[in-house]
Amino acid sequence: MNEKQIIRKALRKIPCPVTLIGAKKEGTHNITTISWLTRISHDPFWVCINVSPKRHIHDFIIDTEEFAITILAQNQGKIAMYCGTRSGKDVDKIKELGIETFEPQKIKVPLIKGAVANIECKLIKYLPAADHTIFIGQAIAATYEKDKFPLVLYSGIIKAKE
Repeated sequence: MNEKQIIRKALRKIPCPVTLIGAKKEGTHNITTISWLTRISHDPFWVCINVSPKRHIHDFIIDTEEFAITILAQNQGKIAMYCGTRSGKDVDKIKELGIETFEPQKIKVPLIKGAVANIECKLIKYLPAADHTIFIGQAIAATYEKDKFPLVLYSGIIKAKE
């Protein structure tokens, strides 16, 4: 195994929450699966997500300057897999999966029912970073379920109870 392969395997040992990122532009609500998410500040509440510019949702976020983070529950692995392997250009993922949504408090992006948490974010800034774009958002509203546990990506495998 070469050094690049070793580094790639080591980085996959970082457990990551499996999340949906949602954005709504011109009446179209799009969601995609990501696992590169982190908090970066407690005051104000800033978070960071990384999205490939190839993703359909990428420009939705830039154009609308807001996004929703949905931390999926352990029983939502099917949603994660479907939304991470299909493009919003080709399919309405919410309609296809029959995902139930509810109205947000402060942004225009519908939120996902049954998740561990939904976090409404206003875009603060973004910058290109190699093959992804780093989006920094300020969490301005949130909902959560007290007794649910998150879906996690570890070693390239989604760990879920299905």
